[in-house]
Amino acid sequence: MRRLAAISLFAALALSWGCAKKMPNEPDGTGSIFATVADVSGFFEGSVPGEPFPLDGVEVRIQGRTHDFSGAVNTGNGSTASFDRLPAGRYSLFARKEVLDGDARKIFTGSADILVDGGGTVDANVTTDIVGTSDLLINEIFYAGSDASSFFFYDQYVEIHNSSGDTLYLDGMFLTRQTQTVYPDQNDIDHVRALYVFQFPGTPATGRQYPIAPGEYVVVAADAVDHSAWIPSSIDLSVADWEFFNPLANDYDNPDVPNIISINPYSRSDYLINLAHGSVVLATGEEYFFEEMDEETIRVGIPIGTVVDGVEYASSTDKTKQLTTRVDAGFAGIGNTRYSGQSAERREPGLDTNDSTFDFELSARPTIGYSHAE
Repeated sequence: MRRLAAISLFAALALSWGCAKKMPNEPDGTGSIFATVADVSGFFEGSVPGEPFPLDGVEVRIQGRTHDFSGAVNTGNGSTASFDRLPAGRYSLFARKEVLDGDARKIFTGSADILVDGGGTVDANVTTDIVGTSDLLINEIFYAGSDASSFFFYDQYVEIHNSSGDTLYLDGMFLTRQTQTVYPDQNDIDHVRALYVFQFPGTPATGRQYPIAPGEYVVVAADAVDHSAWIPSSIDLSVADWEFFNPLANDYDNPDVPNIISINPYSRSDYLINLAHGSVVLATGEEYFFEEMDEETIRVGIPIGTVVDGVEYASSTDKTKQLTTRVDAGFAGIGNTRYSGQSAERREPGLDTNDSTFDFELSARPTIGYSHAE
């Protein structure tokens, strides 16, 4: 959840859109977006830090936020991109430019949220900066399953990445499956509600037994086995760093892979997340409580102040938010389908604007222990 200070999010015409109907996924309207891309890093010759500098050779992607539509253009030698024949609705623009600086690779990114309220052209400014560091982040979630013919989805995993320049520690941290119930008060209360909560060993906040080095990726598998031995289209998770384990469930346990353990005595389930729409939270593990929602429902409350990162994923933009927008304002995984074999992964390691529509894209195959962007 840590906000990436290096990304400038300019919400051009950031107005709410009250569309209740799902729009077509092909451009068939009369609206247009004309986007100008400028960088404020001061990296490029002739530029001044903090002042907009026209940036050429930029890939600009568009994603519908009120309907399913996506596309991409490259600005070439100019600094502008246009998208035409757009139906009315809200859109996200995401700009990216990669530059080699000696042997180092620098990534410049930026985003904007645009409202097209009818015909005519909307002018938008997308401001880029160098991707910075954001401490621990959920980098990838593989949730959709690998084989429809056998309904196989037991190869799920969550990947954590240390995008900072310091060694950090996983001691006592939580990984959760959040509730899928949409509670009316979810944007007002000071905690998030989880269905499952699994905890790394060690002491939260102060423990130093389980380091994660700068740039390291840590994979936590639902079941740490070679799933491709049974389903050829699946993946080998016997190489996972950790395995979710619930001692109250009929749960497989690989003795060669260390466990993160369920702490919810009211849950008797293995770590399995929804194949189309759900959310995952990473928290420090310092504080939690049990909340009785009704006579039969108990959830785990995790204070928002202890949430390190949270990602909500959904197959479509017309889904209702299940995780408060204070943790994640968008959806990862738009366009993903059940048993696709695709994962939702950050566009760039360390990119975090607290809006997963911007921050994530689909990877054709899971990338266990590395990033597709690298």
